[in-house]
Amino acid sequence: MFSAEGAARALNPWGLGPGALLAGFVAVRGGIYIWDNVVEKLVHLSGARKLPTREKPIKPELQPPLNPISYVYLFLNAINELVFVMNIMHFMWHSPLVKLKLTELTPLNTFPALYVIFLAQDALYAPLHRFMHWRPVYPLVHKHHHRQIYPSRGYADAANEHPIEHMIGVLCAWVGIFAAAYTTGVHAATLAVFFNIHAALAMLNHSPYDVQFSYLGFTYSVKAHEMHHRKFTLNYAQYFMPIDRLMGTFKEYNSGS
Repeated sequence: MFSAEGAARALNPWGLGPGALLAGFVAVRGGIYIWDNVVEKLVHLSGARKLPTREKPIKPELQPPLNPISYVYLFLNAINELVFVMNIMHFMWHSPLVKLKLTELTPLNTFPALYVIFLAQDALYAPLHRFMHWRPVYPLVHKHHHRQIYPSRGYADAANEHPIEHMIGVLCAWVGIFAAAYTTGVHAATLAVFFNIHAALAMLNHSPYDVQFSYLGFTYSVKAHEMHHRKFTLNYAQYFMPIDRLMGTFKEYNSGS
């Protein structure tokens, strides 16, 4: 049953004071800012080309600046990210489902677990993403994220979404984590790798770089996500395009209007 004590524990599982919470907020924001820039630098150094659509001037209305509500959403989502980080760290430290010792690393709770997390997360996210495009729902939540037809600001464009949508993303991440925990098992190091890769790919999905790779159905492609921003009703998955093929919503990339 819901209680004020339970809500407080969910929002602040470590029982941190105001100073520690502020320090945690600054640390998370700083870490994301650094990682965003590191990812962009690494991609640039790799020689990755820009998407074909970015080789010509883009109309300003298709890449609008952040408006006041965008900054409000980014701030609220930053708070949500702090709560999520605190909860995931609490879960990693205290749950018997997560292995902590280096000696507990196994062939199953590392790479297979990472694959299961991404697959389970996307298997839930893709249909929920499609639901957010349902005509009665779309203006209420997801429409704000689609102000950017050609996203290019990395984290700022990825996190610039309605707080409800952000919570849905967090829910999908938890589902992926528990799916791995109850199947392959999961190590804390695997979760750390997952969050860094997940953050990097979310940033790249909202960048101008043509990054893509495929492995056993994991078919990451910035082109696929740009197609979603341009056409809206296709390519709902983030990492597993076979999910879109099953839903009949997959479309190959083209640089036309």
